[in-house]
Order: sequence, then C-alpha cells, then structure tokens
Amino acid sequence: MELWEYNLLSIVKRRWIPLTVIFLLLTAGFGYAYGTTPTTVTTKATVAKTLYRWSGWIGGTGVVGRPNPIWDVGKRVELPIYPVSIMPVAEIALGFNVSGKDVNLKFEREMRVVYYISYDKERVIEKTYLSVSNSSTGSSFTDHLLLNVSDVFTRIEIARNILKLPRESTGVEIIGKIRYSGTVDGKPVKGSQEFKGSISFPYEGFYKIEGDSRNGTQTFTKTVTETRAVNQRKRALFLSLSVLFGVLAAATVVIGRKFDPGAYSVEELTAEQERKKLAKWISSGKLPKSLPAKRIELASLTDLVEAAIDMNKRVIHDAEKGVYFFLNEGVLYYFQEKTSEGEN
Repeated sequence: MELWEYNLLSIVKRRWIPLTVIFLLLTAGFGYAYGTTPTTVTTKATVAKTLYRWSGWIGGTGVVGRPNPIWDVGKRVELPIYPVSIMPVAEIALGFNVSGKDVNLKFEREMRVVYYISYDKERVIEKTYLSVSNSSTGSSFTDHLLLNVSDVFTRIEIARNILKLPRESTGVEIIGKIRYSGTVDGKPVKGSQEFKGSISFPYEGFYKIEGDSRNGTQTFTKTVTETRAVNQRKRALFLSLSVLFGVLAAATVVIGRKFDPGAYSVEELTAEQERKKLAKWISSGKLPKSLPAKRIELASLTDLVEAAIDMNKRVIHDAEKGVYFFLNEGVLYYFQEKTSEGEN
C-alpha cells in the first residue's frame, strides 16, 4: 500500500459515518433531479396551412358559322383574331375550379356582356347586351355562352353613326361574377371572384377576344402541438453523479468497518515511499567484508543520497543486511534500514 493511500483510508476511517450520510444525501439528491427532470417538452404553435386552391378564367373562341374552304361549319376555332364574315358568333367560357380535400361547394355565377362607346376614356353609352345566371354544386364548373358578335358590332355602329363623336373608342366587356359557399375538408368556406374579358375590333370586319385568368390559395390557421426530446445530457449527468456518490457511500461503509490502520506501519510506508523516490540514484550491491575504520551514519536515506550526489558517488543497497552506503576517500557513509524489531 502506498503512503497516500494509507493516509486517505485513515481519514475516511475516522469520518466514515458523516461521509456516508453526505454521499447518501448526494445520491438521493441527484437521483431525484434525474427522476424529476423532464425528458420531453411540449410546445404549441399557430401555423398557416393551405385549405384549398382555386383557379378561374374567362375567354372565348370563334364559332365557324358560314361555309368556307378552311373550317367546317360549327367548329370552334381559337385564333389571335377572328373574321366576322366567317365567325359571326363567339363562344364565351367562364370556368372555376377548387382543389382540396372533400370539396363540397355551391356555385352561383353570372355572365354579363356589355358593349360601350367612350369619349376621351369616359363611357358615353354602356348597354347590357346579354346576361346569363347559373348555379351548381361540386368542386368546379364551366359555363358557355354564345354571343352574336356580328349583331353587337351592328348595334355599336348604329350608335356611333348617331353620336358621331370626334374621339371615340368602342368595345365589348364580358364580366363573370362568381359566388361560392360550402365546406372543404369539413370546414365552412365562403368567397367570391370576378373575371373580366373583352372583345375589341382592331380592324374593320375583325374582332379579338381577350380574357382574364387567375389562381390563388386559401389558408387557415391551426394550432399544432409539438413534442421534442430535451435534457438528455443533463439527465445523463444527474444519473452518473447519483451512481458515483452511491458507490462512494458503499465504499465508505466498507472502509469504515473493514479497514484497520494498525495493521500497517507508517514508518515502513514512509521508508518505502522514500526508496521509490530515490531509486534512480541507488544500485544493488554487497557491503565489503573489509570496512574502513572511519564511518559516518546518515540520519536518513535522503541525506545519504544527497551526500553521494555532492561527492559524485552512487549509493549501493545491500538488501541482505539492510544497509545503504557508499565509500569516498576511505570513509564509509551509510544509512541503516529500520525494522519492526529495531535497527539491524
């Protein structure tokens, strides 16, 4: 046993009862902290989620109404510009679609055709030529309206000839108004949209159809609960400390009951520590049979080694006789080991 081990065990032996109590309290404290520290934390957050997406449009195509070598009569044709002589009627379409989960909606809509004559960007004449209403249920619809463009153009020309405005502009406006209500994913929804299209006459005898197309997203807020792991390192530390102090408490009890300081010699332990400390300056050997008459005994092995170093000598240890020595200029310097019976 090392001297420091003996001293430590002796201190624990003298105070083993209060030390055991302290270690047990620490074990219980860190164990309680480990048990009561939460492993997860639950938070609530408000997030925006998509309820449904919508898209809508209004547009048109020309309907071939007169025989010609290019298209069959009745065919719907989509062109950048339409000749009134071949396609006097246009088919106007208003469409709307809602995509989502369990869409159940009622749609009410109206398509209105208005022709106008403006002077300096202000409308002088504005008349509703045609208005059609409809309703349906589901998630989408597409309505079609046949518009006699030739007749509308004729009416505009009659009004122009009557007014004879110096600076004028003419056209046809198509307005589609949509209202819807119902449920999407079991949630009540309600909304409205408006789409506009137009028919213009860029050249004499020709018309052009333009339409609006849009889409959008409807969101709703939802409170979500999120659970995540926390305090993993802290709980591991508390558990480790609890186990550590538990082991220390058990070890303290064993030392307090089993360790006997009287079974060890402090002088022997001290001497052993001194020998280990000075071992690199000591060699093994035998004490000469013929010894010089002049002898000097040193009080400690440390004193002997220091004297040897000063005289540039090395200490010899005779293990059989228990003596450390060195010779210098006919003088024997030595240190005699002590045993439990006394000096050799």
